[in-house]
Amino acid sequence: MPVVVFIIGTLALWVAYYFVRFGGLDHLRERSQQRKDAARRVRARESERTAPLRAIDDPRDAATVLMLLITRGGDPTPGQLSAIEETMRRVFGFDHDARDRLTHARFIASCAQNFEEAAGLFADLFRKQLNAEERRELVGMVEDIARIDGPSAIQTDNLAVLKRKVSLASA
Repeated sequence: MPVVVFIIGTLALWVAYYFVRFGGLDHLRERSQQRKDAARRVRARESERTAPLRAIDDPRDAATVLMLLITRGGDPTPGQLSAIEETMRRVFGFDHDARDRLTHARFIASCAQNFEEAAGLFADLFRKQLNAEERRELVGMVEDIARIDGPSAIQTDNLAVLKRKVSLASA
């Protein structure tokens, strides 16, 4: 028993000596700071990636991005693109700049990781700027685009997420 106490005491003495003499506390602080910096860099990269999505302040542009993302794999077919463009002209009133807005929306859609992320970022915009009937119309437009190639299980799940995010879960 006294030998065990002597070994533990010696070990504790050397650990204390290391921390005092060789800067063990500084080393621990430095590692902690490195972890904090790494976490900060991850948050900054994520914020930078989603910045184009968060910059949208027009619900029509946000709806266009969602229509692009509801397509299978986020890669719309020519039929889906023409339907989206027709919706932009007919419903949103983008007669002259529909192509430019569609190109811009395709870039923004490429910044989204998936449909659910974009719907989550746009949900507050939709709830603040659209009334309940307009939100139903938005969901209907996105459903129409999903129906072009037949809605898959993933698209159906995404539509349910959209309804929930824009407070139309019971609709």
